[in-house]
Order: sequence, then C-alpha cells, then structure tokens
Amino acid sequence: MARQLDNILEDDIYTGKERRKSSTRSAKAAAGKAPTPKLNEIEKIEEKIKQFTPTPSQKTFINKIRANTLTVVDAHAGVGKTAAALWYFTQEYIANPQMNIMVIRTPVELGDDKIGFLPDSAASKIAPHFESTKALLEQFLGKSKVSADLEKRIHFTIPNFILGRTIDNTLILIDEVQTISSGVLKLLLERVGKNTKVVVAGCSQQMYTNDKKRNGLQDLIHRFFTESTDENGEELLIAKFKDVAIHKFTIDDVQRSDFVKTVIQAYM
Repeated sequence: MARQLDNILEDDIYTGKERRKSSTRSAKAAAGKAPTPKLNEIEKIEEKIKQFTPTPSQKTFINKIRANTLTVVDAHAGVGKTAAALWYFTQEYIANPQMNIMVIRTPVELGDDKIGFLPDSAASKIAPHFESTKALLEQFLGKSKVSADLEKRIHFTIPNFILGRTIDNTLILIDEVQTISSGVLKLLLERVGKNTKVVVAGCSQQMYTNDKKRNGLQDLIHRFFTESTDENGEELLIAKFKDVAIHKFTIDDVQRSDFVKTVIQAYM
C-alpha cells in the first residue's frame, strides 16, 4: 500500500543520504548494464532537483504516479503537470541506473495553419516539439547529463517509432494526449512492459486541430473511469481498474500568470 503523501514528499524526497546509499547499491547491482554517474555528479543533480518545490496539488499528483502504473491528468495550461511528472521521473531515474525516461508526443499543425514540407532528418523535424520537455529535464538533471544520456536512457519520440515494441524499465510521459487519436493511444499503452509507469497528460479543451478523430484523452477517461458525484454534488471520476488513477488540477493551480487564468475562464 502506498504511503501517505506527506511521508513520500518529505521523508522520502530522494535527495537524502539514505536514498543515495540505495542508489549506490543499485548502481553496483547494475554494473556493466548501464552507465552510472559519479557520486559528486549525483549530488549536483540532487541539488538541482531540490530547487523545485511542488505545490500541494502537484504533490497529490506525484503521489498518484508513484502508487500506480497509469496516471491520467486532464488539466489546463500552466498548472505544471509536465514539470511535476518529470520532477518525479528524474528522481527515480537517478536512484535506479536501469530506468529510462521516454517522452512521447505527436507533432500536430495548429488548426488551419499549415507549415508544409520540412526538409532534414526525422529527428530534426520533431525536435522543436520537445523543446519544452527537454528544457525541464535539463533544469532537473543538467544539460550535460541530458546530452550524455540522450538516445541512451532519455528518449523523445513519436508514436510511429515505438509501435511493436515492448517498453520495460521506463518512465513514460505521453504528452498533449488530446492531439492523439484513441486508436494510437491504445497502441501506445499496449507497449507498456515490466517495471514501467505511464503518465498520460493533456487538456481536453486544448484542441489545435479540426481532426475529429483526435482527442484520445477524453476517450481514455471514458474507458478507464466512471463518472460519479460525492456527497456535496461534486463530480468524481472513479477508476474502473486497479493500478490506475486520475488527477485534476483547477484554475487556481495555474502558475503561468493570472492572465492565463483569465484566458481559460473566457474560453470555458
């Protein structure tokens, strides 16, 4: 059974001496299987990680990720859902040298704005779509660590490149899921192997395309959760299956700016 939130986020912050000893033991056990940073490098990374302080709602979200294989978050822009997920991921990543981080996203042209053919390699074409998530990983791990582990333990990819694979020992973030079709999202979730966690994140109200087949996020919520209400009449989503959770942020959780809160309210 998962421990209470305060214990997870205060006593087991993954930056103390006890966690570091565990990390060192894991490194020895995995000798020859994965590159392990020197202890002083780990300490530097832990200092970067400690600079991020989750909000109360982000702590609850992180607690759900830790306790479940699949965690779904449908939230407005600017609440820090991606930052919170990657913050948790980077701690597990440093603690266990066998773990990988994978960010999956589908590049989508914005509505009627067509950019046409782009030359160069597939990696160059999709790179701009991952700049924000890469920047967050660099914030937590440092640019040199991300650069050294890119395409080794850290992966940015699109659905086309992972279909047919089994993904073990990986922390997966499927981002902007409202732009992915329900069929493709199903195929992605079927890739989940042993010792793997998945965070499915997006905002079902942020549709950048007129393609009616997209918004796999809403479809996934209907398939995995049942709508209900509490004693106060507030809407609830109850998981239909074990090892699955959902988290909702509110407009009050928006951190980007007060103006973004205004924009969200105007378009609701």
